This record gives sequence, structure tokens and C-alpha cells, in this order.
Amino acid sequence: MPTLPSVIQEIKPAPPPAVIEELLSVPLAVKAPMEAGNIYSGSGHESEIQLIAALGGSLTVSSHQQYALLDTGQALALCCPGPYTVQSVSPCTCMAIHLRGELPGRLLGHWMSEGAALLARGAAAVREAVSALFVLHEEHPPVDGAVASSHAYTLLTKLSGEDQSSSAALSPLIESAISIIQEEFPYLEGLDELSQRLEISKAHLIRSFMKKTGVSPGKYLTRVRIEYAKLLLQDEDASVTYAAEASGFANANYFAKVFRKETGMSPSEYLETIPRRKASPRGPEHGPLL
Repeated sequence: MPTLPSVIQEIKPAPPPAVIEELLSVPLAVKAPMEAGNIYSGSGHESEIQLIAALGGSLTVSSHQQYALLDTGQALALCCPGPYTVQSVSPCTCMAIHLRGELPGRLLGHWMSEGAALLARGAAAVREAVSALFVLHEEHPPVDGAVASSHAYTLLTKLSGEDQSSSAALSPLIESAISIIQEEFPYLEGLDELSQRLEISKAHLIRSFMKKTGVSPGKYLTRVRIEYAKLLLQDEDASVTYAAEASGFANANYFAKVFRKETGMSPSEYLETIPRRKASPRGPEHGPLL
């Protein structure tokens, strides 16, 4: 199983083809586990929007124009040409992704006011995109630019399609549960451990989670693990056993059973659906993904 990261990590995907770069590119993605009081300093380009998310805790974001406090589960869309500073208020993980091109402003512009927008439920989508890029980077760096743009486009459509008003925010309990699942799904033993860490009963966790999200926490955990496994399986060298263990499943047989239930196909059948799997999934022969 992978180990929990303890240092700030940055990746810089390769530039996409020019036709995609004009619309959307990802110059930088950041994953920063932070103790209370830790600081991460970044810098934005004049044609960028930076998306900064708080997971599992609170942090502040400040620039020469803006100051914002983010609670867990929230994200900030920041149009900041120049330096910005992120400081943790409590132990948390900060994830950030810089987006360039026409699409970020077009899809997020209706939320922006004076160069910033607080996205009440934006952290989950940011986390999904950043985590996917880090998985790809770990397998075959650098991440192909067209693939990075594809993940960024999915991120933008999720953010622009959700209600990001403060009234849409989930409760701190549910946000904490989601953050733990999203960040530590390979290591979680299950709902018993999750409820103990949240200091509530398992029954209360299930009832509250379903009421707010419409899905049980166990189902949500399974879906996160399956999506991560699908991403791993896109690599030509990744075995089903490796994908199962890295995603948090007890063994390959159980993984295959759950995979079929969730996707309607076995892991081996899923591999057959991946175009040109014997070539690198990040190779230029795949062309634009947008």
C-alpha cells in the first residue's frame, strides 16, 4: 500500500497541444499536508485561476487583493496574478490546481466577485482532479498535457454545475467524513474505524451521511476505491492485484466481486475497454481528450 504523504508535493504536467492550451491547461497541481500554522506560498499567472481547497481542517488564503477563511470541504477560486499565501488554521490538507485558458473564466465567471469566489462544496471536486493527476505522475511523469486538461475540464463542469452557495454546504461532520474517506481510503478498515475517529456511533454516521448525501458512507467509500482502482488499471504495468491492494481492498478476489457489482464488468473486461492499453495512456498518440 502507498504511504501517507507528509511533505508538500508539486507536479507540473506537460503543456497540451496548442489548440487545447488555448482553452484549458494545468501548469501546476499541489498537495500539501499541513499542521496548524504551516504556510504554503504560491504564485499565480495573470491568465490563471487558482483553485485552493481545504480538506479535513481549516485554512486561510491571502493575496494582495483577497483574504478568505476556508472550512473543510470548501474551495476558493482565485484570480490572482502574483503571490498568494495559504496558512493552516488546524491540521488539514491543502490541495491546489492552477488552470489557464479561456474555459476557467467562462465556466466559473458567474461565481467570481472581485477576483475570487468561495465554493461551498468545491473541495471534493478539486481533490478528485488533483489526486488523479498525482496518480498519473507517480506512474509515468510528466503527466501528459491533454490528459491533465481532460481532468481539469471534468473538474470545471462539476464546480459550475453544483450549487456553491453557503446554504449548500454540508455539515462539518459530513465534510470531515468525506475528507477522511477521500484522503485515507486505502488505509481505512471500514465504517467502524471512521465512526470512532469522528467520535460518533456507526449508526449515527450512516443515518447522517445518507440524509445529507443520499448515499451510505460505506457505498461512498467503495466508489472512491473503485474509481482509484480504475485509474491505476489504465497503466500498462499495473496488475489487478496491485490495483486491489493499493485501493484498500483485502484481496484481488473480493476486489473483482465489488468491481463487477459497481461497474457491470470484471477488472479484466474493464482492461479491454481501455484504448491502446499496451501503449502509455499518456502518450501523444491519443490526441486531444477535450
